[in-house]
Amino acid sequence: MFIAGIAAAVIGIVLLHVALGRTLRANAGVRIPFGGRPREIPHGSIQMRALTAGMIVLGAVFVSTEGWHWTLMVVAAGPVAAMIVLGLHNRRVSREARSADA
Repeated sequence: MFIAGIAAAVIGIVLLHVALGRTLRANAGVRIPFGGRPREIPHGSIQMRALTAGMIVLGAVFVSTEGWHWTLMVVAAGPVAAMIVLGLHNRRVSREARSADA
């Protein structure tokens, strides 16, 4: 079960970042709010994110048989990295906006 959990989590995290990449490309020059909806939502992005949530949770459940720390790592790995990427995108957009104003 542990290997299946790792596989499900990795697939979920990869799909999460594919969906995030599509959203970032669709909103290249626009800040994306952390808790809100982006201005442009690519086709299939919401369904892909729903699938990724299920895969990450399934992976976390399967790896929990080996200890709670694995569950924490699986649940945190994808979303934490996505928040970092989103923060970097918003910082880049802000920097470009400031340089365009000057």
